[in-house]
Amino acid sequence: MPVDKVMVDAILDTYRNMYREISEKGVESDSFKAMGDALQRMEALVMETDDIVDFTAKLTTENLFIQFSNAYSETMASMMKGEYSGNAGDEILLEKTLEAYETSIKNLEGVPNYELLKAPIEELIKLGRSGISYPVFLRTAEEKGLNQLLDGDMVVRDSIIMNKTFAEFMHLPLEVEKQERLLKIHDELVADSPFKVVDSFQFGLERERLDWKYAPLTNAWNITIRLWDKMLMNVYDWLDSFGSFAPHDERWADLRGQTFTMRNIKRTQECNPGIFRSREKVLQDYFQLSWEDLFRHETFFNEYQANRVWYSDETLDLIKKAYPHCQPYQKPPEELIKQAEAIYAQKRYKRPEAFQYSSEDKEKFIALYGEQKWDEFFKR
Repeated sequence: MPVDKVMVDAILDTYRNMYREISEKGVESDSFKAMGDALQRMEALVMETDDIVDFTAKLTTENLFIQFSNAYSETMASMMKGEYSGNAGDEILLEKTLEAYETSIKNLEGVPNYELLKAPIEELIKLGRSGISYPVFLRTAEEKGLNQLLDGDMVVRDSIIMNKTFAEFMHLPLEVEKQERLLKIHDELVADSPFKVVDSFQFGLERERLDWKYAPLTNAWNITIRLWDKMLMNVYDWLDSFGSFAPHDERWADLRGQTFTMRNIKRTQECNPGIFRSREKVLQDYFQLSWEDLFRHETFFNEYQANRVWYSDETLDLIKKAYPHCQPYQKPPEELIKQAEAIYAQKRYKRPEAFQYSSEDKEKFIALYGEQKWDEFFKR
């Protein structure tokens, strides 16, 4: 799903208008083609990304703003050589540049991080209006690192912090760790920069390297969770399928009648043990985790703390007791079946706080998006 059109237009309309203005003059040059290539890549990123943070980050890391601006300046300079000479040409170039900056500020209104984004643009406009010539303006902007600030480095850093906070809200420890390392890399690059602004190309490389490093770790983490979650469900459903309540439970009840319902129950009783043992073997072979290790593993502990384990503690204890009996062609002991029936009758099978956000989670979310968004998403 592409990025929201309103937000994209606010960012790209300035560049679209600049390109259209020169295109209407019938200009044909390598620099004008470079403008088109940069703009075309910006438009392509709209379809390749699905959120504004990722979109702006890629615009920055690929240096598209700078590429377009450099090509625009070169194109304008070529045009001026044919129509103007001396100081008059420089004055027109400076005025055109400042007009473009002023237009960009207007187009940024309503965009996230508006105040941060417009600050360096306003500083450039102030410099240009100070009475200096265009060459001096360009040199001073470069010396002060104002052109680098246009890359939106302050927004990039804020985005990293926001991503880290969101990962904390979602209880994703590997993502938190990755964002912390990314923030450290960013700050180290800033410290090494003469302008105290991160080099967007170098930062992009470091970010890519970090993504590649954490991708297999994150995949292994997620697969481990999915695997043991399915295993818990296999044992839980298998034990419950022997309970007197099974024919009336939505897991097996079939609208087509009792025959189909009993067939569903029989399938769970006969198939779940084999499926469970196959998954147990995968857990052992690929992740070196036994059934006992599962409940001490960092993934289980994290999911439990995040309230993403559905089963109550009592149900988990019962699942552990049923584990050795969950074998093909076996039935659970009558004692365990009676315990399952008692838990089901009193609806004690589900953890009360399952999939509920804590007060700490709420604070993190509100810090990111505001209380109105919290009420909108979680108080329906």
